[in-house]
Amino acid sequence: MLPVWISGGAVLDTKRLEAFTKVVDLGSMTSAAKVLNVAQPALSQHIASLEADFKCKLLDRSARGVKPTEAGRILYRYAKSIQRQIEEARRTILDNKPELTGNVTIGLAPLSSAALLATPLLMQVRERYPGIVPHIYDSSGIMLSEMMLKGSMDMAVLYGDRPVTGLDYKPLMREYFYLVAPRSMYPEQMPPEEVSAEEVAQFDLLLPYRESFLRQTVERVCAEVGLRPRIVAEIHSQSTLSSAIAAGVGAAVLPISIAKALPNLDELCIRRINAPSASQQMSLCISDNVALSDAAFAVYKILLEIIVKNWGQFDCPPGSAAIAAGGATSPLDGPKDEP
Repeated sequence: MLPVWISGGAVLDTKRLEAFTKVVDLGSMTSAAKVLNVAQPALSQHIASLEADFKCKLLDRSARGVKPTEAGRILYRYAKSIQRQIEEARRTILDNKPELTGNVTIGLAPLSSAALLATPLLMQVRERYPGIVPHIYDSSGIMLSEMMLKGSMDMAVLYGDRPVTGLDYKPLMREYFYLVAPRSMYPEQMPPEEVSAEEVAQFDLLLPYRESFLRQTVERVCAEVGLRPRIVAEIHSQSTLSSAIAAGVGAAVLPISIAKALPNLDELCIRRINAPSASQQMSLCISDNVALSDAAFAVYKILLEIIVKNWGQFDCPPGSAAIAAGGATSPLDGPKDEP
């Protein structure tokens, strides 16, 4: 076990931190004890020892499970960061290589322009830092935010710009949404380039899960005109969504970047939704409390390069806040306390 010094001369060891984070992850002392292969009384002693060191309660126990207190959530974020840094140190020492190594976790909102960043990011990281292993998640924005708060994710490109304690949102661009339907749904003549909220509500729609910002946007667009979207299927996968649209199961609502990437583009009719709320701010999210590791900061810089290079080329409607490179006031200035 490795010691970690804290104020007042007390010493934490990584074994106790691992025990604490596992209890929070699983929400159960019993489950954590089984996974860690330790007796439950020993695990409880680890937690009690931590609470004694920090002189505060770290976990709330109830019949429904175990949840961290506010102090526990703060310790969880730092404990996760310490665990990642120790793992990177271990890999660097074992590999005995001077270049950057380690695991870096990146969240990219699915069915958004962020999803198109994955391939160039993987290629650039592979070319420049072969010792870094990127982990890419494409979950809903809420899930990505939760992973960021827990310290299990280094950065994320997602919808939203609302301040969240512990997270820093850097605005990138505003993404506008389009109705994407097979041309067969318009048998008489080609429709106009724009579609109203009332018309969107009349289509059979294929939308992602309720937790998705995209789904919430469509529901809000329809609600503003007193209607509800007619959802015939919930689909999270881009490939499945593409097949379902091609088969005529229904229409989808997507940003133009994803719509134009669908394989059957010539068989689709893409119309911008003409509604005040038919758009979402895209932001780059990092922790506001814990500095990025050297490996994560290297990936962060590559991600910014790719965004600056590509996102100004999208076919966004007038008024979209596409990002631009350079300048001290750029929203892409580096993270706080960078290594």
